[in-house]
Amino acid sequence: MPMIDAGISAATGGTCLGTAGVLYVADRLPWINRFTAKIKSPQIQVLLVLTASIGLVSTPVGNLINQATTAVDGFVDGLAGEWTGFGITFALALAALIWLISDFVNGVKARTLLLAAFTPTLTVMIPGVLGEGASKALGFIATQVGSLVMWLMGG
Repeated sequence: MPMIDAGISAATGGTCLGTAGVLYVADRLPWINRFTAKIKSPQIQVLLVLTASIGLVSTPVGNLINQATTAVDGFVDGLAGEWTGFGITFALALAALIWLISDFVNGVKARTLLLAAFTPTLTVMIPGVLGEGASKALGFIATQVGSLVMWLMGG
C-alpha cells in the first residue's frame, strides 16, 4: 500500500505541475489571457505548484530528506547545541509559509511560485519526529487530492 500511495502522490504532483505550466503559458497568450484573468489563474497556479511540491515530497524522497537532515542535525548537536538545527529549520519553514500566505493574499509574484515549490521541502527538512510527522501529513494531503481527482474523473 505505501508504494501505491507514493505513486498516487507522485502522479498528483506531476499532473499539478503540468497543469500549472499550461496555465502559466496560457496567461501569456493574448487570445486566452482574458479568460485566465477571470479564473484567477495566478492563485490557481500557486495552489497547483504547492500541491505538486507536496505530492513530490510525500513520496519516499521526503522521508529520505527528513532522515538526512535528522542525521546532520545529530552530528551538529555537539558543535552548535541540541536544538539549533530544529530551531533554524523550523523558523525557515514557518517564515516561508507566512511569506507564501502573505503573497497569496496580497498578490501573486514570481517568488510566490518559488515559495510554493520550496515550503513543503523546508517543512520535511525539520529534523526529528516533527519533520517526519509533517512528511506523513503532507503525504496524506497529496493522497487525498489524488484520490479526489481520480474520483472526479470517474476512476
